[in-house]
Amino acid sequence: MWNPDNIISWIGQTGRKIKDPLEFLNGFANALVEEGSGVSRIRFGFGAIHPQMELWSYLWQSGAGGSVSGAEHGTRNTDAYIGSPAETVFKTGKVLHLDLTRTDRRLHHSVIGELIDAGFTDYIVMRMSFSVGSQNLLTFAANRVGGFGPDAVAKFEKIADFLTPIVEMHAVRQLASGLLDTYLGHRTGARVLNGLVKRGDGEIIRAALWFSDLRDFTLLTETLPTGQLLDSLNCYFEIVETAVLANGGEILRFIGDAMLIVFAPDGGESAEHVCVQALASARQALKDMEQKNIERHAQGLPALRFGVGLHYGEVVYGNVGGQTRLDFTVMGVAVNRTARLESLTKQTGKSLLMSDVFAKMVRDPNEFVGKFAVKGVVEELSVHALREISAE
Repeated sequence: MWNPDNIISWIGQTGRKIKDPLEFLNGFANALVEEGSGVSRIRFGFGAIHPQMELWSYLWQSGAGGSVSGAEHGTRNTDAYIGSPAETVFKTGKVLHLDLTRTDRRLHHSVIGELIDAGFTDYIVMRMSFSVGSQNLLTFAANRVGGFGPDAVAKFEKIADFLTPIVEMHAVRQLASGLLDTYLGHRTGARVLNGLVKRGDGEIIRAALWFSDLRDFTLLTETLPTGQLLDSLNCYFEIVETAVLANGGEILRFIGDAMLIVFAPDGGESAEHVCVQALASARQALKDMEQKNIERHAQGLPALRFGVGLHYGEVVYGNVGGQTRLDFTVMGVAVNRTARLESLTKQTGKSLLMSDVFAKMVRDPNEFVGKFAVKGVVEELSVHALREISAE
């Protein structure tokens, strides 16, 4: 006979101090196993505030450990959810307890048949009610003869009363992290989440910088219906984002149709490394846009073109703003020069321009375009372009 009080003691003494939700799930599962509960599968899930995911699901399985996955928006309207144990529990508000050795799979959602085929013998599904009123899922499954034993539901309900606040704490942190990742970027969001929230908090770093903007955006604004305009903007942003994230960069700001992106050394990478990453991103984004424009032409949509300025230099990376409304970004002479390089792409007819500092960091064949006097910069900018990327 296993004792739920021992699990509650683990939650209060050890589990509540664990910051990582997967580490917590693994520890919680191990405590249940050592207590002799017979558990071989645990899942808890909660809602997400995320541009791609509606729900986060944390799963532990004996022999495999913990893992996390996301369910896309609209999942609750699919066959995977409709008629499932989760929907049943949310609708009735009652705990679902099935002895899978005596359950007729034909009377239940397909997930029950999958559990039976996997060798599970006992299955409990219950709600976790968070303090904000949201209803979230908690399930336990056993694969031993006899399942969880007598009074299983009462035992797990007792445990859930102490487990739920801990899971809610992890859910809140996950929600905060997701929002910061979405609106600030992963690296910057992590800094804010770890306490860099005061005006003036920040550091001086050296990084590769990217500034780009969309060509003829004013014309597109005047000629395209609102839906097509937003779709066009998102198409451009997504193509750049895909290339940038694949090469370790982070989008710091969207400024209308412009993008400010940083490739910062993370873990001791060299200046050359981050410049190579930035250039690889620009190459890929420009190439992908060419391919996308073929599709857009076939659809009768205008082509999308953008210019990119690349520079390497020292910036202040931190918080600026008013007393209650801040922006975490990069500032300094290097940022201004990167923006001016991008503006020269219109004047030179080149889709990608680099500073002389940046050009020296990469091995790709490039050509000297010239020196240009630009607004806000005392010295003329020495500008380079890739040899094979010329006119737009």
